[in-house]
Amino acid sequence: MNLKKTGVSVLPFRPYVYNKKIVDIKDVVAPPYDVITEEMQNELYGKSDFNIVRLEFGKEFENDTEKENKYYRADGIFKDWIDTGALELEPEDSIYIYTQRFYINNVPHERIGFLSLFLLPETQNNKSIYGHETTLSKPKEDRFKLVNATKANFSPIFSVFEDKNSAVLEILKKSIRDGIAVLLYDFNDEKNIKNVLYRLSDKDSIKFIRDEMKEKSVYIADGHHRFETYMNFRDYVKEQGITGINADSCLMYFAPSNQEGLVILPTHRGITGKSIEPEAFLDGIKEDFDYKEVSFADILKENKKSGKNGVSFGFAHNSGRGFILSFKKNSGGSDDNPLKTLDVSILEAYVLKKALNITQNEIDAQRYLVYEKDAEKALEKVKNGGLEAVFFMNPASIEDVIKIASLNLRMPQKSTYFYPKIITGLTINSLKI
Repeated sequence: MNLKKTGVSVLPFRPYVYNKKIVDIKDVVAPPYDVITEEMQNELYGKSDFNIVRLEFGKEFENDTEKENKYYRADGIFKDWIDTGALELEPEDSIYIYTQRFYINNVPHERIGFLSLFLLPETQNNKSIYGHETTLSKPKEDRFKLVNATKANFSPIFSVFEDKNSAVLEILKKSIRDGIAVLLYDFNDEKNIKNVLYRLSDKDSIKFIRDEMKEKSVYIADGHHRFETYMNFRDYVKEQGITGINADSCLMYFAPSNQEGLVILPTHRGITGKSIEPEAFLDGIKEDFDYKEVSFADILKENKKSGKNGVSFGFAHNSGRGFILSFKKNSGGSDDNPLKTLDVSILEAYVLKKALNITQNEIDAQRYLVYEKDAEKALEKVKNGGLEAVFFMNPASIEDVIKIASLNLRMPQKSTYFYPKIITGLTINSLKI
C-alpha cells in the first residue's frame, strides 16, 4: 500500500469478527483495556473461553518469561480462534457503522460513528490527527509488546471529527434506514448500553465517506497511547525491514462531533490524606473565587447551573458543609491560551496548587487526589469520611477539546471522559498480509 497522506485517509477493511454460531457476542466483548481491573478481568475470563480480554489484556503469571507471557499467549489464542472458526474473516472490504444507545439521568442518547482503518501520518506533528492528553511510557511499552507479538489491533482508537454540514452523519443514518448497511450485532452490554454494528459494503457510500474525510482532521478522544504505539510500531517495522505485515494503518472509530449523542462527562477530584479547614480554605481562595454555601442535596444541581455562567466548582467537605465556588472572570488575567481557561486547569492552578499547596509532581503522582467519575458515590465517600473533600467538576465541551488539541496543547489528567467507551472485540484488524 503506497498512499500519499493528504488529509484523513479512511480505508475500508476486512476484519475478523466473532462467529455468532459459536459465541454469544455479549459474552465475548470487553471494555477498553485501561479501565479493566483485576476483578473485571476475572469476570470476563469467566464469561467465555473466547472473551476478547484474553487477547487484549491477558492474565500474567509468576512463571512468565520473555518468550512465554501474556503477549505470546494472546498470539497463540488468536491463531487458535481463527483455526477453530470462532473468528471469521469478513467477506469484503467494508466500513462498519456502530451505534450506542444509552441513558444519562434517564434521558436517552444515541451516538453514531463508524469503524475503519486510519492511514497513519508520516510524522506525529501533522494536520490530520491531534491528541489532547500527555502519554506515559509504561502503557506504550505494554501496547507495543502486544501488537508486536500478535500483529493485530483488537481495540479501536476513539476519534471525533467536525462534520459541520452533517454529510457523514446523514449518510451513516441513511445507510441504516434504507437497509444498505447489513446488521451484524445487536446486544446490550453489562451497563445496559445497546450496541449495534452494521457492515457497510456499498462502494458509492464508502467513496462518499472517504472523500468527505479527506478534507477533515480527527481528534483523539480515547486511545492516545495506542495511537503513539502504532506510529512507533510502523516505524519499527520499516527500520527492521519486516515483511508480510501492513503496519501503515490502524483500527479507528470515527464519531461526528456535531451530534447530541457525543457526550463528555466530568471526572471529579476527591481529596484524601490532606486536612482542609473550610473557613481557612475559603479565606484563602476569596481573591480568585466568589462562593456561596449550599446543601449536599443541592450541590450538584447548583454547580451545573452556576457552570453555565462561567467556571464553577462544587466543594463538599466531610464536615457536612457544601459550597459553590465561582471563578472571578478577571482573576486569571488576559490570556489567549484556551488551556488556562479550562475548568480543570483553573482548579489545578488556583485551588490545588495555590490554596492547598499541592505541587505538580504530587498531582501527577495522585498524592492527594482520587479521581471519581460517579458524583453520587463521591459525595457518599465525603459523608462517611472516605474522602476529606471533593471538588465537583462541570464537563469540558467538545469545542474545548478540539480547540486545545488543534494548538498541540495537552489538557491535565482526567480532563475528559467520553461516554460510553467503545467496546473491544467488535472487529479485529490483522496486520498480516
